[in-house]
Amino acid sequence: MRTANDRPRRVSAKVTLSAALVASIALVTALFASSGMASPAKQDAVAVGGYIWAGTAAQTKAARGAGNRDAKARVAVPRGRTIGVIQLSGTSSQSIGVLATARQIARTFGWKVAVCDPNFDPQKVAQCATSIVAQNPSVIFSVSTNTGAMGSGFTDAVNKGIPWISVVSGVVPARGLYDYGTNGFALAKIIDTYLIKAMRAKGGTKPHKLFAIGAPTVGVASANSSKQLERDVAAAGDVRLINHDLDLSNAVQDTLSTSRQALQQNPDLAGMWTLCDFCLPLMAQEVGRAQTGTRTTVVAGLYANPQAIAGIRNGSIDAVSDLPWVSSVWIGMDQVLQNIARKTRIASTQAVYGRYRLPFMRPYVIERRNVGNFGAVIPVYGPDYQTYFTTKWKKEFRTR
Repeated sequence: MRTANDRPRRVSAKVTLSAALVASIALVTALFASSGMASPAKQDAVAVGGYIWAGTAAQTKAARGAGNRDAKARVAVPRGRTIGVIQLSGTSSQSIGVLATARQIARTFGWKVAVCDPNFDPQKVAQCATSIVAQNPSVIFSVSTNTGAMGSGFTDAVNKGIPWISVVSGVVPARGLYDYGTNGFALAKIIDTYLIKAMRAKGGTKPHKLFAIGAPTVGVASANSSKQLERDVAAAGDVRLINHDLDLSNAVQDTLSTSRQALQQNPDLAGMWTLCDFCLPLMAQEVGRAQTGTRTTVVAGLYANPQAIAGIRNGSIDAVSDLPWVSSVWIGMDQVLQNIARKTRIASTQAVYGRYRLPFMRPYVIERRNVGNFGAVIPVYGPDYQTYFTTKWKKEFRTR
């Protein structure tokens, strides 16, 4: 089955860690959505954990209709249960969004959320797993982290029958793991296409030189994204790749120094690429210093954060690819709720997206024409996941 992740699109109008290598800079935590299972017709787009759905009224109408059609017979779900969340870091935009979404959903059903933040420290990941499992949650969400880093905590969760769902970036498969993270290929493909086209449009000498900062050793999705870039460069025929693997122990300084060096050694550098979200603004900073007049180097990467969104608005960054991974938390909870209430089997991989009539998790490019004006909040495109699931759950679930 071809999943939604394999069908990239561009929108107009818009431990082992994984590809979402996130900022050590504290990010903005936005307002949480209103509590309760309110009527979807009365809901407005609400910022949740620094993200806001930025779609159209027509998409909301379609989501409401799909939610009503997909709702099953009305059944009861128990109150008072717990959602466990193991973050990558409480300062990362993705971890903030996962936690905020879990809390939003928990309020709907009268559940609570237990959270543990290892803050990038591999030593603390296993401690977090043990701590969360000890609280006997009904589901655990982990962000972009291989279960091998979780120690006995992951094994204990599997033995207890606690569903463990990995979100944002894909990780190494493991027995008992439900991996809903992106595999990295489509997310890279869509920004590679944009970047190569933009470099060609600026002209300059051939082959067009592209400096890339990757981190293929840190996770499945990041390795896949780097492989996709190499394939796309080879297929282009007129692009030469200058590759650098990020020094994770000194990521900020390594990004600054290698970007500066690449620009000094290649005055005609056509483009910069990275899958490290907090590296992208740093690369743009070095380009701005080297090219004080008209900028000739195209700057683009994977995964949005507030700094990248601000860079797109002020013109220092051209584009970033992202996907509505927030919807994967909603999908994960739907799978768990159906399992609790109806004993249905939880989908174990990205094939889960094929179970829904709306195309959740398609990647997109955020650029000047569709970045919007949401301040520090990151726009999310694709189906209106909040309206879809609140409509569906309101019709098919009652709490007890």
